[in-house]
Parts: sequence; structure tokens; C-alpha cells
Amino acid sequence: MTPSLSENFSFDLNDVWNESADGIRITNSEGNIVAVNPAFCQLFDKPESEIINKPFYILYHPNIQSEIIQEYKEDLARNNVKTQLERKAVLWNGRKVWFEFTNSFLKSSSENNLVLSLVRDISDKKENELRLEKSERQYRSLFNNTSDAMFVCYLNYGKTLGSFVEANEKACQILGCSINELFQKNPLRVFFDNREDEILKFIDRLNSDKTIIFNSVLSGKNNDRTPVEINSRLFDYNERPAVLFISRDIAERRDIEDKLKQRTDQLRNLASKLQSIREEERKMISREIHDELGQMLTVLKIQISLLSNKITGNDLIKSKFKSVEKLIDNSIESVQKIASKLRPGLLDELGLIPAIEWQTQDFMDKTGIDCECALPKEEIDLDQEKSTALFRIFQESIYNTARHANASKILINLREVNNQLILEVADNGKGITQNQLSDPKSLGLLGIKERALILGGSVEIKSSMNNGTTVKAIIPFSKSNK
Repeated sequence: MTPSLSENFSFDLNDVWNESADGIRITNSEGNIVAVNPAFCQLFDKPESEIINKPFYILYHPNIQSEIIQEYKEDLARNNVKTQLERKAVLWNGRKVWFEFTNSFLKSSSENNLVLSLVRDISDKKENELRLEKSERQYRSLFNNTSDAMFVCYLNYGKTLGSFVEANEKACQILGCSINELFQKNPLRVFFDNREDEILKFIDRLNSDKTIIFNSVLSGKNNDRTPVEINSRLFDYNERPAVLFISRDIAERRDIEDKLKQRTDQLRNLASKLQSIREEERKMISREIHDELGQMLTVLKIQISLLSNKITGNDLIKSKFKSVEKLIDNSIESVQKIASKLRPGLLDELGLIPAIEWQTQDFMDKTGIDCECALPKEEIDLDQEKSTALFRIFQESIYNTARHANASKILINLREVNNQLILEVADNGKGITQNQLSDPKSLGLLGIKERALILGGSVEIKSSMNNGTTVKAIIPFSKSNK
């Protein structure tokens, strides 16, 4: 004989009825309430005396009573079938709740169809679920409506990336496949062109930096290749380490960048041509002034001297001739200085190092600023373009110091390191600010940088307030080109 429930457990069913946290209701086939427990009365905010032998639907707002009755009839039609449902209801007092009902049929000697209903208030749980569903819908809407393709895959043990487990509509569109087809794909193939060495480096760096931005090319279904910028990030997804790939189409941007680079190269070539033309004009004007005007002044001095020697006995006239001769000497000296400023003859005749030495001495004589040079002992065999560029960078640097730095000393260093010529001009002046360095009106600094860039080199300018400024020009140089 099977033991009864009361034999296995020591409890009173009345205690279960009265202490249950869930509401318990028993209704007959006509829908009248036969019995309720205290928890049920609390759920509906009605005393038992106002509930017993009353139709169950009176506990609900009149607006929904017909709907409640229809559901009850449908439950009765499923005779002896246990049902469970969730319902959003408005109670008799206007309070809105979510209930979970579990209905079972009972056999009774006096009643053929009794319905036992367990009622649980799930309002808090349901509100959380609804908020979660709303959040999920919003997330899904944002995820699918973004203009960037987004992919998610798990980071597996052993430094491998699994197949995609999440992706948005843009990702399917750019790869030309359905979401199910995309889930069969792997980042190794999509982003890294099956290069396993690259993906190993990527995973190592991702574990270290947590986020990486890199460029790739995505191939669509029709072999359409789309250049993209990938922003990858390590995060937790379903309590597992995963990688989010945000792919941005940069075809248009790359096209603009290529056009901008083309225009920049054209402008740089134009600037280089203009500088070459200007240097040629300076050279020509310098020679014309030095040769033509200088010779004419020399001949004039000789003629004045001959005339002066022929005049005797008139000291006043002789003194006038002497004054004219001195004026001609001063003019010849001025012509030589002007010619040197336009284009130092030493640069063309002896090379860069003698030209720097001459310019340094001339600069010290004019400004009183002490200069110290560290130059190669032997002349560097440079083509005219590089020689001129380095000399002009040097000139602009020292005269910028004289104009702005309030310095007392300049160190000039020219050296060859690893097939590069490095020119450094450092002063002990007051320095310049970052705003001054980036000011588009600083034409002298811009000119220095452009001269180096045209030759494939670069310029570094380091400065701090009251600690001076260093201009460092680096120009490619190969001895094989000598």
C-alpha cells in the first residue's frame, strides 16, 4: 500500500493554505468563488467576506470583465487539462498588475467541475522583462541601423577566433550574404585574408591593448572589394571573451585622401619648381650685379683715379676726386654684399661647408651672437638642389634666432648618419610656444619644413620656454649618388 502524503511529511494542509505566498482560489463551473486563501485576498485587496460565493470576475475592472469571462470559459472547455498563463489585468480598484495563473481541475462529490487557481503577482518580474525587451529592441534597432558593419565572434582558448555569432544588417549587405551564411564565416577569412601569422599578432596585441584600429579589404559575394577601417574591441559577451569588429567603409575617404595627396604633390612640385626658378634668378642677378655692375664701378674708379692724377695744383678738386673714389669703393663693397646675400658664390664654387662657415662668420659679425660649428672636415658632394636646400634651412634657422629668440649662443652641427644628412641648429634663447610652431603665419618655419619635404626629408623643431629651440633637418643622402 502506498503511504499517504501525511505519513511522509508532518504538516497541516491548513497551514499550507494559510501561509502560502501565492494566492489560491477555487471556483465552481459557474465561475463563482468557493474558497480563497489570505494571500489571494491581499493580492486583490478584498476581504474574504466580499469574495466568497461571488463571481470571480467582479475582482476585475468592468472594462475587461467580458474578456476575463471568455478566457475562463475556454479554460473550462479544456476539461482536465492543466493550463498556465500570464495576464496583464486592471483590478476592480483601477490598479494595474501582471498575474501568473496556474489552473487545475478538481473532482468533488458535490461539484463536478472545480477549478483550482494558483495566482502569483509577477508585476516586478514582468516590468523588468518588458524593460529588457525594450532595451533589446532599441539595441537591435541601433545595431541594425548603424551605417557601419558590425561583427561579433568569440575569442577561443589557444589564440583563435571563432565564427561570427552576431552581426548587423550592414555586415550582411557589405558581404552580400544572409545572416546564416555570415555565421559560417570567420574573421581569419573576412578580415585577415587567411593569414594566420597576422591573426596571431592581432590577438596578442588585442589581449594587451584591448582595442585595435587597422585597415582591411572586405570581399563581397560578387568579388567586390571594399576598403574598410576596422575598429576592434575586446569585451565580454554571454560571459565569454569576445571581439567586436566595427567596419567602416573608407572607399570615399580614401578617394578623397588620394586626390588630396595628388594635389599636395602637385603643389609641392610647383613649390619646388618655384624655388629652383628663384634660386636660378638669384644666381643670375647675383652674377649680373657682381660682374656687370661691379666691373662698371671698377672701371669708373680707374677713370676717376686717372683724372685725379692729371689735375695739379688744385687741392680742392683733388679732394673731391678722393671723395668720389671712396664712394665708389663703398658702392663696390655694397654690390659684393648684395650679390652674396642673393647667392653666396662659395656655395657654387666650393660647396656647402665653406658656405656655412662664411655665413656663420658674417652672421656673428652682424649680430654679435656667438656661433659654434661642428662640420665635417671634408666637403660633402651634394647635388645643387640638396646643397641649396640645406643652406637655406641653415640661413633661415640662424636668422630666426636673431629675430625672435633673444639668444646669446648658437650651436651648428652637420653630420652624416645612416645615409642621412642631419643639420641641427640649437640656440639658448627664450624658446617658442606650441601655438607659434603650428601657426600657419609662421612662414619661415613652414619654408624650412617644405624645403626638407620636397627632398623626401623631414624637420623636427623642439622648443620649451626659456630652454631654447633646436631645428633638426634630416635629408636622405646616399654616397652612391656622389
